[in-house]
Formats: sequence, C-alpha cells, structure tokens
Amino acid sequence: MSKTWAIVLSIIGGLFLLGLVAVAGVVYWVYQSKDRLVQSVEQIGKDVKDAKEIGAKTDNEGCLKEALARHKRDNSLTGQISTHGFLIACLEESKPSQGFCDGVPNPDDSMKFADWTLKKCSDLGLQNDQSCQAILTPVVAHCHRSEDSPEK
Repeated sequence: MSKTWAIVLSIIGGLFLLGLVAVAGVVYWVYQSKDRLVQSVEQIGKDVKDAKEIGAKTDNEGCLKEALARHKRDNSLTGQISTHGFLIACLEESKPSQGFCDGVPNPDDSMKFADWTLKKCSDLGLQNDQSCQAILTPVVAHCHRSEDSPEK
C-alpha cells in the first residue's frame, strides 16, 4: 500500500471514529435530558391551551402584552418556543385591536421586517434582547394572514 493511501485511509478512519463519538454524545444527551424534554413539550401544550382561553377574552394587544410578560419571566430556549406558540394561539382567538397591524411589514420583505422588529423591540424596552425579534414573528404572520382572510 502506498503512503498516500495509508494517509487517506487514516483520515477516513479518524473521521468515522469522530462521527461515532458525536452520535454517541447526542444519544447520551437525549437519554440524560429525556425527562426535561418531555416536561418542556407538556408545558408548551398547556401554554397553547392557556393562550386560546386568554385570547378568547382579550384583543391582539392583550395577547402581545401577555406574551411579553411570559417572555420576561422565562427567556430560555424552551421559554421562547413556548412564548412563540402562546402568541400564535392567542392571536388566533383574540379580537382585533385598533391599529395593531399598522406599519407591520410584509414578512417577505426581509429588510423592512428586520427594521420593524428592531424598532418594535426598542419601543418595548427589549432592544438588548436577542430573542425579542423571534417573539414578534407571530405578529407579522397574524397581521398579514388577517389581510388575506375574510373572517378576521
């Protein structure tokens, strides 16, 4: 066997072993975290149920205020996912708020969307919160879905 082939096979073997170690690490992490992950999924389901109940009693602005309050209490990754789901479900059930969608850009215009979310986060006092922009994504989707939908 030539020296070149020995080097190539050694590199391939090393990458294979590295891949095995990575897969084993992921499996170990999932195994160790499974209870916490199940709890998180259950909590997200409860939050969506709460959102529908709250949304039926409030308007769009009330949903956003409640979502931001939840975000301030828990801005972990699972908290962000939960807040995002909460806001989507709440906005679907809530009554329209006068002016809620004024100035909300089309989600297809990424520059206007980025500018709007930065300004809105700043107006909400969350200018240094990196996850604030993601929290506002359901607002943009809701406002543009409302334009296209005759029921809202």
